[in-house]
Amino acid sequence: MKRVLVSVLMMTLTIASVAMATMRSVNAETIVFTAQMLAANEIAAGVAVNPTEAGTTGQGIFTLDTTVSGGVITAATARFDCVLTGMASNSVVILTHIHEGAVGVSGPVRVDSGVTPGAPIPAAGGGVSFSRSGITVTPAQAQAIINNPGGFYFNTHTSLSTSGVARGQLVRLQQNTGLAAPTLSEWGLILMLLVFLAVGTYFLVGSAVMAGAGAGGGSVAFGRSSKSIDRKLLARVALYVEVILMLAFPIALRAGLVEFDVKDVIGTLTSGLLISFIIHLFIQSSRQRRV
Repeated sequence: MKRVLVSVLMMTLTIASVAMATMRSVNAETIVFTAQMLAANEIAAGVAVNPTEAGTTGQGIFTLDTTVSGGVITAATARFDCVLTGMASNSVVILTHIHEGAVGVSGPVRVDSGVTPGAPIPAAGGGVSFSRSGITVTPAQAQAIINNPGGFYFNTHTSLSTSGVARGQLVRLQQNTGLAAPTLSEWGLILMLLVFLAVGTYFLVGSAVMAGAGAGGGSVAFGRSSKSIDRKLLARVALYVEVILMLAFPIALRAGLVEFDVKDVIGTLTSGLLISFIIHLFIQSSRQRRV
């Protein structure tokens, strides 16, 4: 009996460890957007750029760090990173924002970087690089940007080009979700551990049955005289487990635990079969001890 309890405990700890190893916190999500910034984009939107800065180019990176609860953003902060070249040697950055607006359209400011004319950032040799972080963004605004990044643009203003020196539409670069679907190699690890658990449980349960029979004066040869594998019972258990997994799959899909691809479908079904085998062994063992 002790061996069976130990095997159950080990199975629980192993599955919990695998789950913790393959999934990150469900509470945090980081989304990164990039913007190819050009003075030509300002001009196309009808904005006057100082002739000495008409060749300004660069890149803006806008990062959102969100707190998510129940699939809804409850808090968010932002980070601005900007690198520009081709500016006038005497230019200084006075403002940097995220505006709402499509290509060629000038729109209102939605997220302010905190750079101000009172504390400008001077260009050195016609170039500038700066970052600002810890900027509070409302959950609604963060969600709007995530839903439609192309409807927002990164815009930098200078003392020479006060309406804007270079801008670029946001493009979602990467997403680091709190719920990470297992990779192919992680599925391999999960299945390998489940196989080891199934084999270990098979022999542990068999030993427990034989020990119980010996203590009672009976004679049991696990796997010979008694049925160590009841195929009908295994089929019933597998049916129940697979149905439960398939019902849970859409929920896991929505939560980001899995993806709708061959890898995760096969991994889920195979895991269900191995778990069914382990459950079947314990049921079979319980029946044999009562006989």
